[in-house]
This record gives sequence, C-alpha cells and structure tokens, in this order.
Amino acid sequence: MKQFLLCTLTLITASLLSTPAHALFEARVTYGLLASKPEMAPLYTGSPTLPAIAPTYGLGADAIVSPPLFPLGVGIRYESMGLNVSSSGIEFNANYARTAVLVNYRLINTLVFLGPIFSYGLSHSGTIKAVQNGTDTARMSSDKITSYSAGLEAGVKLIGFHLGAEVGYQDFRWKNAHDELGNVADQNINMSGTYAKVLLGFGI
Repeated sequence: MKQFLLCTLTLITASLLSTPAHALFEARVTYGLLASKPEMAPLYTGSPTLPAIAPTYGLGADAIVSPPLFPLGVGIRYESMGLNVSSSGIEFNANYARTAVLVNYRLINTLVFLGPIFSYGLSHSGTIKAVQNGTDTARMSSDKITSYSAGLEAGVKLIGFHLGAEVGYQDFRWKNAHDELGNVADQNINMSGTYAKVLLGFGI
C-alpha cells in the first residue's frame, strides 16, 4: 500500500512539474542592485579620504511577450537606480534611469522557470555628483552611455503570479562624462558590476 501511494505521489508531482505554463504576456516589477565600483578620486579635489561605495539600488519594471509554446521572450526593461553615501564630509550621489530591450530563453518553463536573460540599453539618463563639505565639486553626466547585461533568472508560477530572482553581470559605461560645473576634465566612468534582482509579476 505504501509503495502504491509513493508511486501515485511521484506520478502526480511529475505531472505537475511537466505541465506547460506558458504565458503570452508577462509583466513584473523588480527591485535590484548593481555592485559597481567607479573610480572616484578624479571627482574630488585634494581629498585624502573617499566614501566607501555601496551598490546602487532601485525599482524597475519588465514587460515580456512570448510566442505560443516557444521558450523565447522579447520585451522592454525600465530601471531607476540610485545611491547616496557619505563619510567625513565627503559625499557621493548617483542617480540614473535605463530603458533596455530584453530577451529571455526558458530552459524550463513549467510551474517553475529557469533560463538565461539578456538586456541591451536603448536609452539612458543620469547624474553622478561629488560633494565636499557641503559644496558640489563635480556634477557628471554623459550623452554616450552604453549598457548591456547577461544573467540567469529562476522562479515559480503561483496561480498566475510569478515570483523569482535574477543575477548576472551588467556592463555599464559613461563615455566622455562631462562636469557641468567645469571643475573636472571629461572622463570615462565605469559603472559595471554584478547585479541582482527580485521579480514579482503575473502572466496571461
């Protein structure tokens, strides 16, 4: 009897996990961070100490369309991220927004999902600001920002709702960033690093 029950439970579990759960449209909100470590020394004039950089973090949203019974999805990602750290009168602020095309491929797409996910930046805006003793020493921006990311997403689907996480690497470069205050020479700022996100959404 026990063997019969065990076999029955095994068959039911296997059936549930193998049941297709494809969504033609998926929308989700995200909360994530980007662990970048830009070179800050050029933004400060003669300061012996610099604030320790923490990851930028913020909210975002994804919208993904997938062909019926096909594991590839294409969509749009929007992110709004920021950071504010200070130490001994030295302050560093970064705020940026990013819109990117999004492509994912589901290796597993049943009640659980797993697969690679890629993004390529289409438009960017942002400001990086350095402050010393309450005075702005640099306010950097660029109209030549480029970005792309490659990661792995995984999660579960619960009655139409999707709960998951994503982790990977994002290449994020501000080319020829210009100081609006005129105190710092134009420079390239590398904001690349490891990123992570939690995802909450729904599919129809």
